[in-house]
Amino acid sequence: MSAPVTFAITDHVPLAKRQHYERLVADLHDLFEQQPGFLSADTVRHQRNHVMEYTVLVRWEHEFTPQDWRKVPAIAEKLTSIEKITGGAASFAEATGSGLWFDHQQSAAPALPPFWKRVLVSVIAVYPMLMVLILSTTPLIGALPQPLQVFILVVILSALLTWPIMPLVNRALGPWLSKSS
Repeated sequence: MSAPVTFAITDHVPLAKRQHYERLVADLHDLFEQQPGFLSADTVRHQRNHVMEYTVLVRWEHEFTPQDWRKVPAIAEKLTSIEKITGGAASFAEATGSGLWFDHQQSAAPALPPFWKRVLVSVIAVYPMLMVLILSTTPLIGALPQPLQVFILVVILSALLTWPIMPLVNRALGPWLSKSS
């Protein structure tokens, strides 16, 4: 028998939607229990200022991958509903045996992506949002003094960048960001 496979799945959920998310995840765990090779599912919660961070640990006797999950219609439907709440697919980490806990160096600091990649990701996130905000708020705040207009745009843009834009952009570009240049 091969070593069990563990998936760590991380989602960020707006506080207002956490009860709905938790109901969907409970339903998803029930569906997983019906699949051959399922061992366990546990959820770790961490509340942040504006979101609840969930890390779900799902253990299988064998590799039943996230791609396989989508082949089961009821599971695919629950995942789609969850992604509507979270804004996209979850972050996944996979390990065999106890590798999820012990394959990394505990004392090593996580490496940041190169400076140029971080700048590029910021531009990709900021520029389109800034243009949308300028075009959509000008009729509402165009008569205000320019310093006040800029302040209002900065507040709105900062809130949107903190959540949901940068988490979505980082999730979408994560493999590229972590890849060596």
